Amino acid sequence: MNLIDSKSILAKLMATEDLIVEQRNVSTAFFDVQNRILTVPVLDKNISSQLYDLFMGHEVGHALYTPLEGLKKSKEEKVNMSVLNIVEDSRIERKIKYKYPGLKNSFVKAYQELLERNFFETAGKDLNEYNFIDRVNLHCKGGALLTIKFNEIERELLGLVESTETFDEVVEVTKKIIDYMKLEEEERKKQKEERGEDDSDEDYDSEEYEIEEGDLPSDGEDGEPKDQSEDNSEETEKTANSSSSNKDDKKSDKDEEEKIRSKTDDAYRKNEYQLFANDDTEIRYVNIPDFKVENNIFDYKDVYKRYEEEGYGIAKKEFDSFRRDSNKVVSYLVKEFEMRKNADQLKRASTAKTGDLNMKQVFSYQFNEDIFKKITVMPGGKSHGLIMFVDWSGSMARHLANTIKQLLNLVMFCKKVNIPFEVYSFVESTITEHSSTFKLKKNDFVINEFGLINLLSSRMSAKDFTYAGAALMYMSGLSSYRGIPRTPYWMSLSGTPLNETIVAAMEIIPYFQKKYKLQIVNTVFLTDGDGHSLSQYLLNDKPYHTGDVRYSGTRTKKISKVVIRDTKTKNQEEYQPDSFHNGQTTALIKLLKSRTKSNVIGFYIAHGKDYRQKVDYFVPITKSIEREKAKKDRYCVVTNAGFDDYYLLRSESMDTDEDNELVVKENATTRGIVSAFNKYTGNRVGNRVILNRFINLII
Repeated sequence: MNLIDSKSILAKLMATEDLIVEQRNVSTAFFDVQNRILTVPVLDKNISSQLYDLFMGHEVGHALYTPLEGLKKSKEEKVNMSVLNIVEDSRIERKIKYKYPGLKNSFVKAYQELLERNFFETAGKDLNEYNFIDRVNLHCKGGALLTIKFNEIERELLGLVESTETFDEVVEVTKKIIDYMKLEEEERKKQKEERGEDDSDEDYDSEEYEIEEGDLPSDGEDGEPKDQSEDNSEETEKTANSSSSNKDDKKSDKDEEEKIRSKTDDAYRKNEYQLFANDDTEIRYVNIPDFKVENNIFDYKDVYKRYEEEGYGIAKKEFDSFRRDSNKVVSYLVKEFEMRKNADQLKRASTAKTGDLNMKQVFSYQFNEDIFKKITVMPGGKSHGLIMFVDWSGSMARHLANTIKQLLNLVMFCKKVNIPFEVYSFVESTITEHSSTFKLKKNDFVINEFGLINLLSSRMSAKDFTYAGAALMYMSGLSSYRGIPRTPYWMSLSGTPLNETIVAAMEIIPYFQKKYKLQIVNTVFLTDGDGHSLSQYLLNDKPYHTGDVRYSGTRTKKISKVVIRDTKTKNQEEYQPDSFHNGQTTALIKLLKSRTKSNVIGFYIAHGKDYRQKVDYFVPITKSIEREKAKKDRYCVVTNAGFDDYYLLRSESMDTDEDNELVVKENATTRGIVSAFNKYTGNRVGNRVILNRFINLII
């Protein structure tokens, strides 16, 4: 059972307190006050979810509510920490359960499980024979079902324990309990003496204590050395007697403290290790680095200015023809969008009275209160925006033509319904002065420079859009010259920095949303392969190029999982280190959605064999019918990859031309005619299904 996943809600609740929780190979929990990091031992993956809740909730309670200065002061005042811990546990657990009511049930079940597993070493013992603080501990943890008895004074003290609100009150109640237990201990001794029983038979742990510096006698009452003329033997004897007396007194004090400490709490501390992982695996924590939108994107104005200056071609004639031919597809998208938008408005519409009399209903005023005119109030439509990130890698060369056509269709749809949009291509590298970089801090993912090129934008004039569309048609091989894509060297088709782009999008989307004051932003990633893995993190705050990096995977140590943290939202996601590509991308997509609240849609384009392998990867083998259907339809909608929708597409089915002719060979058989018709309609049906889902998702 993956407890970090199953308890992600608890982690998010804890994050609201500006608190970071880490599981590491440590023997006990501790809290870094300055950085607000609570470090706890790595928990055994097989423990129950209730025990996970209890352990994490308890430690978080201490981190949030137990003041460090208060603890230090209590130790200085030599307050019995065993008793103090029980009273403070009661307080912080009440407060954490009050703040997160969902923990109440987990705490009850978890403590019941711990009692059954004898964590407090109470099996076969009469709980009412324990001393007062142990009975308080068991009562506060196990509840009234344990039927623990208290006398009148003890019930009053128990009431104080269960009503403490501040740490100062905890200290005050602790002192009262200690005074009561000392009186109880004196009474117990007196009764034993009256019965002639030996107190040494009591079941308490005997322990030898070393002489501390404070136990040693001073040289004199005023701290000065004694006169050497005095009888040394006499003084030695006095000193020895004094030292012996102090030792006896100190040991007596320790014995008294030992008898009023909580043995059940000691037992839990001794058995607590059973909740921890028993191997040497480590959880690696890495953070999302900062990205500044300004000066990190190659804007379309600079892109096409340089493109034109360097003399690269455009396909103006082909673009104009494509734009005319795409009217059907674009009109279909617009129609579906408006229908769904209007339906959504009607669903949220309300009827209100205008305050004007309806003269046709005035006659019924004696028996009908509804004599006023009414009006249907339509709430304002939601403002939408669209951001698209297009893979500009080398392998996209064979898909680029159909990809650009799909892209232009979506952009023309956005222009038609007046939706702000931005389209970026992501490349492994671009010209140095326009490369995208991240500001790295300690524990951040190391992200190398890559390029974000602004291909299309709603900020473009009609002239700019026509030029950009014609240039993209030319680069994708859709001009009369049918060759390989001809792109500038500074836009060369190279690697696939998909994961880097997802991290950058965490800043780009909010920037875009704020600029246009949008309610809904839809984000599209279009690629034909997995991204590069982010396999390193920065070990300290020194610059990356000094070499102070570590691998976030298995190259240095056995890492059981990698947890990616978004320090801005405090959300985190995990993946297995041996699944860098898909696992890491899925985790990053989830973090992107949680930070931006954007709908995130993915398109994965693949050829025949690659497409079938991708379907097999995402569709479980138990769903053989769905697998076969996806392979036959040449498209598949995946919902388990982090995206809201992830469309797997065979590149052969991407052509959106509505005017493709039905081609039937001469003298074709009936079977041949059916095959030709299926081929003709297949792309149209598949594209229509995808477009319907896409439009429905972005409303």
